[in-house]
Amino acid sequence: MKFQSMISSSVLSLLALLLLSACGSPEKYLQPTGKSAFVPAQEMNFSTYVEESRRNIEEVLKTVRGEGGYLGGYSTAEAAAMRSPFQLMPSGQQQCQPGTAKGQRGFLLVHGLTDSPYLLRNIADSLHKAYPCGLIRAVLLPGHGTVVGDTLTMKKNQWKEIVEYGVKSFQKEEGITELYLIGFSTGTSLILDYLKTHPSPIQERRDDAIAGVVFLSAAVKAKTDLAFLAPWIRPFKDWESIFAERDAARYESFSFNAVAEFYSLTKPLDEPAYLPHVPMLMALSADDATIDAQAARKLFCSAGKLQRNTLIWYSSLDPQINTEIRNDPTLSCGNIIERTPSSFAPQYKTLNMAHTALPVAPDDEHYGVNGRYHHCKEYDLGKTEVAFKACQQDDAAAVYGENKKLLESERKLDQKYFRRGTFNPDYEYMMQAIFCFVDQSCPMETLIR
Repeated sequence: MKFQSMISSSVLSLLALLLLSACGSPEKYLQPTGKSAFVPAQEMNFSTYVEESRRNIEEVLKTVRGEGGYLGGYSTAEAAAMRSPFQLMPSGQQQCQPGTAKGQRGFLLVHGLTDSPYLLRNIADSLHKAYPCGLIRAVLLPGHGTVVGDTLTMKKNQWKEIVEYGVKSFQKEEGITELYLIGFSTGTSLILDYLKTHPSPIQERRDDAIAGVVFLSAAVKAKTDLAFLAPWIRPFKDWESIFAERDAARYESFSFNAVAEFYSLTKPLDEPAYLPHVPMLMALSADDATIDAQAARKLFCSAGKLQRNTLIWYSSLDPQINTEIRNDPTLSCGNIIERTPSSFAPQYKTLNMAHTALPVAPDDEHYGVNGRYHHCKEYDLGKTEVAFKACQQDDAAAVYGENKKLLESERKLDQKYFRRGTFNPDYEYMMQAIFCFVDQSCPMETLIR
């Protein structure tokens, strides 16, 4: 009781301080637009949803931001296209008849918090190339895609509704007998929630045809233990951090409402009732600075060896962390593929795997190693514009990784500019694992070596 009293006192003191410091944000992009990404009616076809969403995003961006202002020189129309939901239709229609082996698979992609469907575009393109008869769809979470001010009013229930819409959209398509849900970060939280609220007996074919899930940077719990404070803080203070919003594909500022809704969504996910009863492929970085990777690994091990369950684990730069994980019985189980940072190809200059890196290919035109945008927010603090520009432009003196303080403590930066990883140097291996997971005739054991 004494400890709880101390916590309550600290929280009240913090809230009082926030109340005194709170003030409105005059910048238009930090204010709700009233035209946030919407949840369509269930009867709206997916093509109409995609087009209306893109049109709404472009209109909002033009009204609030005008033209341009993005690193990489993108137009407003280009930014709107990057942020919009999308679908890739089956190609080669003569070979992709409903009911045939080539016409059975659907893929629903769900992005993360403050992100957009663009973060999963490479995954979609790779799937489309591997499964030209597949139907691939990516939804946009309400509050995302327009301007970051719309995160002030978004609610987790709206996110749940768009996932429900996405799943049901496949039920209108003939020949989709296998549906795979692919989530990045908060997208994995929403998929876990969907499976919990739409239960089905283990080993039985589900009515919604879900045959497996792929979780990238799985968000079971926030990295910080202070996330529980966000619901208390948001009535008094809007922003946890504010940046110039120069990324054409996603938001860079972070609202307390976003944190609070994420915390509310993920709070129960470590309960046994949320274990997915469908095959699961998970990929995690031990050094992830956004989500608690060990909590996600624990969930994976708790699920047991259900059918084809497999975890790709990118180990830490810190040997002590790796040893502690291997010695923890709750984190030790079969079907784990361990990949080390030392195995990354040197041309990618990646020191360890970042949360933001997993779903993106190294040759991506926006986030790739030679892309038009580099994540240099460590230097985007208003007083270090010279360093920020140098980080963006000086490829020879830049390296990629997760968490600048961690890399400094491990003496890895060596006076180089730190770019948070926005692409996966192990992307091709990860995709081969996803293909094997989807091709149920492929033995997953061949990947574990």
